[in-house]
Parts: sequence; structure tokens; C-alpha cells
Amino acid sequence: MKNRYFSTAVGLYFNYLVHGMGVILMSLNMSSLEQQWHTTTAGVSIVISSLGIGRLSVLLIAGMLSDRFGRRPFIILGVVCYLAFFIGILHSRTLFTAYACGFLAGMANSFLDAGTYPSLMEAFPRSPSTANILIKAFVSCGQFLLPIIISLLVWANMWFGWAFLLAGAIMLVNALFLLHCPFPAHPGRIMKPNAPQSPDANAHPCSLIDLFSYTLYGYVSMATFYLISQWLAQYGE
Repeated sequence: MKNRYFSTAVGLYFNYLVHGMGVILMSLNMSSLEQQWHTTTAGVSIVISSLGIGRLSVLLIAGMLSDRFGRRPFIILGVVCYLAFFIGILHSRTLFTAYACGFLAGMANSFLDAGTYPSLMEAFPRSPSTANILIKAFVSCGQFLLPIIISLLVWANMWFGWAFLLAGAIMLVNALFLLHCPFPAHPGRIMKPNAPQSPDANAHPCSLIDLFSYTLYGYVSMATFYLISQWLAQYGE
């Protein structure tokens, strides 16, 4: 029997196809952005760092609000922030403005995560891990396609900004598609009366060492991912 949320999942995955492009868009257009912002590679690097800072700034609160108000609003909010990033970067003329746009892109990532991961888990309760791991596959597809797109733009002697506009157009069309897709029913915050806990509830407590280790691993792995994706192209040059 076909899952009624299949079309929703496809739309959610396409957001991350564009996200994969967005992560490396600035690093692959570094020379053009240096001229636009009248800065050096170090200046562009500062702007790129804003993506990580923006993501960290709202990640926790976005997850909490998503649990309370539902998934779709935060997915749409993430798309809006990404559209502001794609358009804002092309119109920015100072590092301050560009940094603000990059910060929005980081926030967009957090908003998408807060809505997408739980949506997929709720839509595919029998295979939540498989549904979520496919997100990384679409991110990788976006990072594979973008260098090809930029190479075609360079070959055709076209403006570098078309890559930003193409990514924004894909995300906009996809957002309109998601507005008409069904999402799993969200129970919101359910208040339950206090009840005595069974002995099994505390059978496997999570120690502070485990919590710290998993958190540290998550940050290190994400930092490694961003480091490689941002600077591999520069290393190749």
C-alpha cells in the first residue's frame, strides 16, 4: 500500500538538494564575491562562517517550537530564509550585509531540520532511520550538481548569480508544492497527569559522559563536513 505522505517526502528531500547547493555556493564563487564585496578571501571566509553561527543560534528553540506548533510552518520559514539569502547575497555590497544574509541561511538550515526530520519520522514510523538518512543523500546530490552548473555558467560566460537564482527558484517552486501536500497529524503539546514511573523507565539512564560524548561527536562531525565542503574546491585550485 502506497504511503500517502510519499509526495510530501519528495518535496522535503528536494529542499535538501537545494541546501546542499547553498552550503557551497559562496565558496565556489569566492573570486566573484571578493570583487563584489571589495574584500579578500579572508573576508569571504568570515561571511561563510555566519552559516554555522546562524544555525547554532536557533537550532534548539526551533526544535522546541516545532514540537509545539507543528512541522510545516518551520519548513516554510526555512524556505523563506533561504530565499532571502539567495537574493540578499547577490545584492549585498558590504561584508556586514553579506554576513547578515549568511546568518539567515544558517537559520534556514535549523528551521528545515526542525520541521523535516520529525515530519519524516512521523510519516514513515516503520523506517524512520531510512527516511532521515536519505536527507544526506540529497545534500550530496546537490553538492555534486552545483559544480557542474557553475562550470556550465563559466563555459557560457554567464553571470555567476544565475546559480543563486536557480537554487532559489527550485526552492520556491518546491515550497508551493509542499503547501498542497499532506503532513502527518501533529498532536502538539499533550498534558498528561503525573503518574508513578515504572521500574523500567530508569533502567537505562543516560549519563552525562554519554550526553557530552554524543554532543561532541555531533559538533565535530558537522564541523568536518563544513570544512571539507567549503574548502575542497579552493584546495583543488
